[in-house]
Amino acid sequence: MGTAEWRAAKSPAYYKRGDYVPGLKVDGMDALAVKQACKFAKEHALKNGPIILEMDTYRYHGHSMSDPGSTYRTRDEISGVRQERDPIERIRKLILSHDIAAEKELKDIEKEVRKEVDEAIAKAKESPLPDPSELFTNIYVKGLGTESFGADRKELKAVLP
Repeated sequence: MGTAEWRAAKSPAYYKRGDYVPGLKVDGMDALAVKQACKFAKEHALKNGPIILEMDTYRYHGHSMSDPGSTYRTRDEISGVRQERDPIERIRKLILSHDIAAEKELKDIEKEVRKEVDEAIAKAKESPLPDPSELFTNIYVKGLGTESFGADRKELKAVLP
């Protein structure tokens, strides 16, 4: 499924492809590394301008229903990455090893979070679709006159601010 990155790009080191924009490659599976990289990037952007962050992550599942994700990698590989690099599991082990919380406390937090997520999903499913004019609410640049078309790309649905 898809094209290997070495075939799709002259340089698969995407964080280096900004020409005059500096970049960093970050282990996106390490929450603490991501936090530090984002802190650095914010400070850099405020003082020096833009910076590219390439977050190297691992996708446990395929891209779509037609891509089970197991035809080009083994179940052992997926399981190994999940056991060794899973960001949530890494943080959980760190919390337990430093006696920040007990196993039961973490289980209780997980239960509460699952409940909160389930409630949010139910609320989202019950809510009406937002008006198309809300599509660009809270976007930094205004006045671009962006047009929103229907699925057929012919019917103009809305001109957004």
